[in-house]
Amino acid sequence: MMNALERLFVDSKLGVHVLVCVFAISSWVDINGMWVELPIFVTHLPEEWTLPSYITILSQIANIGPIIFIIIAYILKKRSPASKLTLDKVTSYAIMFVGLTSTLLLAFLWQRTAHVAGSERSVALLALSFFLAVMDCTSSLAYVAFLAALKPAYMASFFFGEGLSGFLPAMMALGQGAGDVLCVNGSSTVEKNISGVLVNGTSYFEYPTYTDPRFSVQLFFILLSALIFLSIVAFTLLNFWGYCKDEFVTASSYDLEQDFEEKTKGKSYSCGDSVEGLGISNPVCSVRDETPNIADGHAHFTDLHKSSDSGSHVMAAGSSGSGSSGIGSNGSRDTLVQNDSSDEGKSLVKKGEDKEVSMVIAIFLLVQVVIINFLITSFVLSVQTYSSLPYGISTYNLVVTLSNIANPLACFVSLFLAVSSPLTISALTSLGCACGAYIIVAATMSPDPPMVGHAAGGPVSVAVWVGASFFLTYAKVSVAGVMRLAGRRALIWYGVATQLGALIGAVTGFILICKEETITTNN
Repeated sequence: MMNALERLFVDSKLGVHVLVCVFAISSWVDINGMWVELPIFVTHLPEEWTLPSYITILSQIANIGPIIFIIIAYILKKRSPASKLTLDKVTSYAIMFVGLTSTLLLAFLWQRTAHVAGSERSVALLALSFFLAVMDCTSSLAYVAFLAALKPAYMASFFFGEGLSGFLPAMMALGQGAGDVLCVNGSSTVEKNISGVLVNGTSYFEYPTYTDPRFSVQLFFILLSALIFLSIVAFTLLNFWGYCKDEFVTASSYDLEQDFEEKTKGKSYSCGDSVEGLGISNPVCSVRDETPNIADGHAHFTDLHKSSDSGSHVMAAGSSGSGSSGIGSNGSRDTLVQNDSSDEGKSLVKKGEDKEVSMVIAIFLLVQVVIINFLITSFVLSVQTYSSLPYGISTYNLVVTLSNIANPLACFVSLFLAVSSPLTISALTSLGCACGAYIIVAATMSPDPPMVGHAAGGPVSVAVWVGASFFLTYAKVSVAGVMRLAGRRALIWYGVATQLGALIGAVTGFILICKEETITTNN
């Protein structure tokens, strides 16, 4: 453990890890907070149990936010790295400030309704949930794009914080008692026909009722607002505190593709030459052709230089900063070197196997991200009650709580056991998908899922849910680490894959559940 900690902090700072983690909490904490408060919402608002359907649809319409971000990023494609970083920063601040304002308004307006289309609607809650969803969906792209400006070591810390954005609201709701059900004894007077004589009798029964929360919805959202405010403080410190300055990569490393393509187009470089404006000063050999093409069938950064010593590719950054590995074309991973005043650099990324991710493997990994988010981010969540509630309310509560713990736990483990091999990532995805398949089968068999009524049924359900959350999150973070080595554009595509999977999963779950409810109603 100590060796792992030493390796982790060789080229990173604990304080920056904490700041990145706190910053990431704002990614989904507000929307997750809304979902865990649903048991209270549905008992006080006119939509009742149709409210989750409205929020789901609004959350998918909210993908207009990521689309707008992609369009702006494309327009700025040929601009300087500073312009792109400014876009990431401004968008991130907008996400957090809109989230903070909307969450504070929810604290005071969540019960406000208006008469719309002939019935009462929770206009305030639905409108604010839409703004929150737009911001949170956009964070999947803008936040990870900003992470390209930091050393790769901080990627796992970011996802740990993103995991906390679901875990913390769940723990707050648990302490609040939201969704706690109490069985109440009841009775009613009934008439019985005994030998032609009507006799009044009493029928006894039990019915479930939600208990009163230990603290109000208003206080819950104020606490969420405090978390978002802390994220704003953390993000500001990341950008303006001198302690964090050395943890940013150079501008050329942040968006090396464009700079290299523009500055070397039509030029030839020999060993020892430097590329003006790119901060490359180490003795290096020339590129494989005079006009590198970033769209030549490889995932991201074109190979820049070939080491005259070992034949491995080395990208060098100037003494002012550091950068990240790239993805090139000839089967070796680029290792970025940070130079000090004596030109003795040290590796920012631990050099592993001399392999590189081709475009085919990059697409393969991004497809896995789509599948992962289809399952764990949306689809299996939509069938969570169907798969676990038949085993009892205690099993359902354990599933919700422990699966939320498994997410940040997987991110924490990835800090010390980073995975970059496509085969290992695929194995993690396969294990998670196997757990997801069991969950889906259990949901389709509800109310009689496998082993219902047996002692092992509940524990197996909990274990499968925890396994799905852990393995799929671990795989997702690992893919992000690989994409981080390719820079900002690869991380944006990672964000696109994340939102695409969530969109497909949510729409699929919504259609199937509505179809099932229609069939049940007709029968």
